[in-house]
Amino acid sequence: MHRLSHLRCCRVIARRPELATRRFNSTDVASNDFTSKLITYNHPTAPLATFNKRLSDKLRFRSSPKRLLEEVLAITDEIKAKGLQFDLNTYNALLAAYMRARNDKGVLSTLREMKENGVQPALESYNTMLEAFAVTGQVEYQTEVIEDMKKNNFALTISSYTQLLRGACTTQAIERAMDILEQMKAENIVPNETCYTMVIGLCHHIHDSESGFKLLKEAEETGMVASSNPRMYLDVLRTAAFNDAYDQAAYCWQKAVNTYGMRPDEGTCLSVLRTAAKSGDAKLATDVIRQLSTSGFPYKEHYFAPLMEAFVVKNDLKSAFNVLDIMRVSGVAPTSRTTLPIRRLLNNNIQAIDDAYYVLEELKKEGRNVDTTAFNAVIESCADAKDLQRTIATYREAQNLNVVPDVDTYNAVLEACVQTANKGMGNAIINEMKKAGIMPNIETYTKMIGLSCTQRNYEDAFSYLEEMKGYGVIPPQTCYDILARKLAAAGDPRFHIALEEMETFGYPVTAKTRALWN
Repeated sequence: MHRLSHLRCCRVIARRPELATRRFNSTDVASNDFTSKLITYNHPTAPLATFNKRLSDKLRFRSSPKRLLEEVLAITDEIKAKGLQFDLNTYNALLAAYMRARNDKGVLSTLREMKENGVQPALESYNTMLEAFAVTGQVEYQTEVIEDMKKNNFALTISSYTQLLRGACTTQAIERAMDILEQMKAENIVPNETCYTMVIGLCHHIHDSESGFKLLKEAEETGMVASSNPRMYLDVLRTAAFNDAYDQAAYCWQKAVNTYGMRPDEGTCLSVLRTAAKSGDAKLATDVIRQLSTSGFPYKEHYFAPLMEAFVVKNDLKSAFNVLDIMRVSGVAPTSRTTLPIRRLLNNNIQAIDDAYYVLEELKKEGRNVDTTAFNAVIESCADAKDLQRTIATYREAQNLNVVPDVDTYNAVLEACVQTANKGMGNAIINEMKKAGIMPNIETYTKMIGLSCTQRNYEDAFSYLEEMKGYGVIPPQTCYDILARKLAAAGDPRFHIALEEMETFGYPVTAKTRALWN
């Protein structure tokens, strides 16, 4: 009997779809629970169900948000034209379309219409609204939605909390995001990968390495980082390296690169190199350089400078000097910039300068190469200390150390002459430079002009200036700045000619420079 009633009802609905949404009474069919539930069900062939099916299909297609909203609104207009009332499915489709189009006003108006028509939002409706307000950063509207959910006895789910976190991240409200995570834990809801990824991404964006690392460790305890998203380590690595947070950066490098085989970009590697250098971790610096090479980046001078600095931080000058040999073997020519960490370490400390020289002697005794750049670094440190005697004495030891002086060597000695205003020694060094067949560079001429300007008779400065121009070289602005100060101090009217020449070469002449004449 039950089966027969079921078949009869289906035939009736198939012939007359409008009966699908009508509640029958006892005179329509025999009374029993199964049949009543069947008849009140919104049958697929009912008019509204057909429209809702079209709406559902539209949401599944990958249309642009704007086009999707237009198509959904067109279908809802058809529903209104038929005189049909929207049901929950219709409103959910509207909410989803407005959400994808980032149309807050549409979401709010839909919610008001649902209440006016007595349609109670479902959990899916609320979560859609939370997502809509999350992507636009309207967290105050999210708060209103949460209050409405509580009033209607809907508990927040992991999806609800995820959208609250998305809203906090959109507005860069890290404290709000951390509070939401704590609230989830209090409700015994375990944050998922998306939750941690979003908030760790926010920490990276605002350079909060401490919070990012804390969340990373929490995620590790759940096992989700290792199993599903090791890229979290890269985000925290970038933030930690940016902040020179050594312990965090070293930990994340080990996990991301050595454990999970990830390849950080060059910028991240350079940040980690800087952090390793400041912390004196030569092993990490070496690992980063190796990774750069593995990733296909050719060796560059600024890759090795941090490695040298890492050794300098640990006061290991011998290893620091050895880096120069490693550079040459790797096809990278070291420069005076490479050895800046050594000069900063020696920094006018005569005993430290002497100790550095003794390291060079030790390398020589061990039968190892003494790099010219290392030798120059010691001479430059002597010049920095304005110790001409020690500078010359070190320079004279070049042959004993099997070092062939280059132009930087002579420039370093000239700097000591400038610092001590010893033009006679400067002239002697220039003569030795010429005998050695070393061509002066711009820095050499700049130092000689500077040295000439320390003297009462500074006519040689003009000779060096003209000599530079004779080689087709435009003298650097520094030369003119030095010369202008000397001419102004001496009351030499050629001051004005020097300024005109500066302007001819495109150098700015500041009011401060012009004021020197007064």
